[in-house]
Order: sequence, then C-alpha cells, then structure tokens
Amino acid sequence: MTKSTSAPSHESPEARFLQELATGVPKVQECQACGLHFFQPRTHCPSCKGGVYRWVEMDLLGTIYSYSTIPAKGEQPSYNVVLVDMDEGFRMMSTCPGMQLQADCIGARVQASVDTDSQPTRLVFVEAQ
Repeated sequence: MTKSTSAPSHESPEARFLQELATGVPKVQECQACGLHFFQPRTHCPSCKGGVYRWVEMDLLGTIYSYSTIPAKGEQPSYNVVLVDMDEGFRMMSTCPGMQLQADCIGARVQASVDTDSQPTRLVFVEAQ
C-alpha cells in the first residue's frame, strides 16, 4: 500500500481526492493521531479532530447497505444509487452501472472501480471478484 503524507495546508482535501482518483488509484485520508481512515475528504479527522493526515490507497471492497433506483426521465435512462459500507469503516455513495439491483442485493459484496469515462473521474461499484 503506497502512502503519501500530508501536513495541514490550504490544499482542498476534495481537490486532492479527485487528483489522486484521476491517477486510477483511489486514496482516502488516514489520521496520523488515531489511525482512522475516513471519507468524505475533510481537513480534520471526524473522530479525534486531528488535523494531520496522510493519503493512503483505499481498500476497494465493501458491502451494499442500501440502494435506490432512479426512474428514467425523458431521454435520461434509469440508474441506481447505492450506499456502500466500505471495509475500512466509512460509507460511500455512488452507483453500480449496468447492475439491476433488487432487494436481495442488500449485503452483497462489491468492489470500487475508477470510472475514467466520467467527468470528473469517479468511483463506481461492481460485483466483488
């Protein structure tokens, strides 16, 4: 796991997250004080309020906590939105493109994947391998 250190700065944590994501290797923040991995990008740890963190490669596995299907509207096709409890302890919201989700998908294992075709680059989820 590659780690890069970050001292408190005026750099936007969200901009840094997107910059790292654009490399194809998603990273999240790890608090230097308590070791918590956290997402959404922010300037301070949500647990201990520490302001010194480093960016570490994200463990890509998680479990579907919930989902919704957004119906088609006009020429916009329907799509799903998922909440995924990541193995590192935080929750992410994204989509599972191409997957037809049903009620029995709750608890299913998924893997984050970098979608470089979207602007900006984003994380999406696919069935875990």
